[in-house]
Amino acid sequence: MIQPMDDEKRIFSELVDNYQKKVFQVAIGMLGNKEEALDITQDVFVKAFRSYKKFRFHASPETWLIRITINRVRDYLRKEKLRRLLFFLPKNISDNQINTMADSDDHSPHAMLKEKQLQAHVRAFQDGLKGREKEVFSLRFGNEYTIKEIAEFTGISQSSVKTYLYRALDKAHNSLADWKTP
Repeated sequence: MIQPMDDEKRIFSELVDNYQKKVFQVAIGMLGNKEEALDITQDVFVKAFRSYKKFRFHASPETWLIRITINRVRDYLRKEKLRRLLFFLPKNISDNQINTMADSDDHSPHAMLKEKQLQAHVRAFQDGLKGREKEVFSLRFGNEYTIKEIAEFTGISQSSVKTYLYRALDKAHNSLADWKTP
């Protein structure tokens, strides 16, 4: 006989199996650090498990989990900012935490240097985005969510999502203007 707790564990296990990768992708897109994103992913599912009985199914499980992820990342960033201010600690982001911008068959030293410089420039641009711009940019381009989905995840209107996205893209255009190919 299946016990209610066994059924809850099975359902929750399916949630983890179905959404763990997406939660991680959102976290790493917002944080840029694999270890921090893994910690956040684990925290999200612990929080989801604890509050599972409160979930009302007004939104999809994905929307619910991504919303928890965004809020958990916001909390983490606030704490990290305070910690860095108090202890003067630098951010710890390495070059290999940025996805390769393009697949290239050119592995010459010049091409590899150019790609590394571009990655550093893109990382600096992404680090320069703040708050909602960074969230919206990461969700749209790091995770390929639609404007409507981003609005649901963040709790802001679609027109606000478009505004934040436009601002971030304008900054990207200005920041990466030197890297355009002729």
